[in-house]
Amino acid sequence: MIIPNTYFDTAQITLISIGAFFFLISLVSHTVNKGKFTFISLGLTALFVFSFAALLDPFLNMWDERFHALVAKNLMNHPLLPTLYDDPVVNMAYDRWDKYHIWLHKQPLFLWQIALSFKIFGISEFSLRIPSLILGTILVLITYRCGKLVANDRVGYIASVLLISSIFIIELIGGWQTGEHNDVAFIVYVSLSIWSFIEYYYSKNLKWIYLIGLFSGMAILCKWLVGFLVYFGWMILKILQRKNRPWFYKDIIWSLIVTIIIALPWQIFTFIKYPEEASNAYRLNALHFTIPIDGHGGNFWYHFDKLSILYGTIAYFLILPGMFFLVKRSKDKNLIFSLLSMVIVVYLFFSFAATKMPSFTLVVIIPILVSLASFWDYLLEYFTKLLKKKTLVKLIFIVSIIAALLYRFDIEYLQEKHTFWKETNTYSRSMVFNKKVYQSLDLPNGTVIFNQKNSSRLCLGVKRKVKKT
Repeated sequence: MIIPNTYFDTAQITLISIGAFFFLISLVSHTVNKGKFTFISLGLTALFVFSFAALLDPFLNMWDERFHALVAKNLMNHPLLPTLYDDPVVNMAYDRWDKYHIWLHKQPLFLWQIALSFKIFGISEFSLRIPSLILGTILVLITYRCGKLVANDRVGYIASVLLISSIFIIELIGGWQTGEHNDVAFIVYVSLSIWSFIEYYYSKNLKWIYLIGLFSGMAILCKWLVGFLVYFGWMILKILQRKNRPWFYKDIIWSLIVTIIIALPWQIFTFIKYPEEASNAYRLNALHFTIPIDGHGGNFWYHFDKLSILYGTIAYFLILPGMFFLVKRSKDKNLIFSLLSMVIVVYLFFSFAATKMPSFTLVVIIPILVSLASFWDYLLEYFTKLLKKKTLVKLIFIVSIIAALLYRFDIEYLQEKHTFWKETNTYSRSMVFNKKVYQSLDLPNGTVIFNQKNSSRLCLGVKRKVKKT
């Protein structure tokens, strides 16, 4: 994790150093059983690490961050009219998602969040990524809580550390991975609905019914129907509990009503206000299952092959044993089966779907991380019984956590991909150069700049808008 000759700037080094400091505090707090301090310090660790992630690239990444940034910027002026080309002055067909005028290609919630961040903090690459770093921090905290509820405090802690040290999540928050802020928001809101479901299972407090519905609706307002995922797991739980009478499902019905109240108005509004664009967007969404959109395809095993990228190189060998030990050691097997059923249905659904991208299955990141952490926890329990010395086992735990963090948080990889350290990183060099050129232009008000389509080279065209008198 430490590179003597770093190419990161002072702000990045400061953020990652503070994050490391709070991680050590969280590790000590967890070791001495200080739950509240562990929770707070984990949250602060995530906040600083993900702030570092938000500063990785001092430019808008090509896919899909630049599109989302532009639509969000335009939403500042008209929140109910999402536009990509806000003023379509160029004579061309605005007939694809990457060159629409009215842009309904994605649901609007994550774009509204970015627009709000722009309003509060000003327009910049960092403010664009603030909603994602906040949501990422929330995801770490609820991962800890979920692991603690379904297993124990140590499982929750391990799962949250695995999340903080995920290079894929860091690059998703930083805008480098395709899908970036849209996927972060979607993953977190689906995860919040799953967390609320777990809280409701243990507390039976009715507020969680409405929170399940709220977060599921917000997930749909980010990336459509997989936001209903929590209801699949909930139905499986009801079946396992042999609750077949109609009134046993009234909590699901109330929650579903909340989801519909949150998600449906935007769908109705867009069909009334922008019927042609809304129809095209729905038609394109439906095609994702039958054809690989924009070349994003793969075979049936695509998402299983991506497990190592999402969860680590040895995830193939640990996830299934982790699930086994999670089920075996849990007193709430019906709940665990319902959570794992969500993993199964997500992987089956996206494996059969024609369009494939790595982050599609991350909506079940919490059950998978908790499973991995359960395997780790089982090994520590085994050593406890074998060695019969708790102090020694705690030392093994501390060393293994630090070693895993140093291995997973590949700072050399991040430096190679996001700085000028290696000459092979032509992407960052060209993007920084292009940004400087754009910022150096001194053009009159009303000038529109456009680039050459399907070219990585900087080819500027300029068109003056003439005011009608």
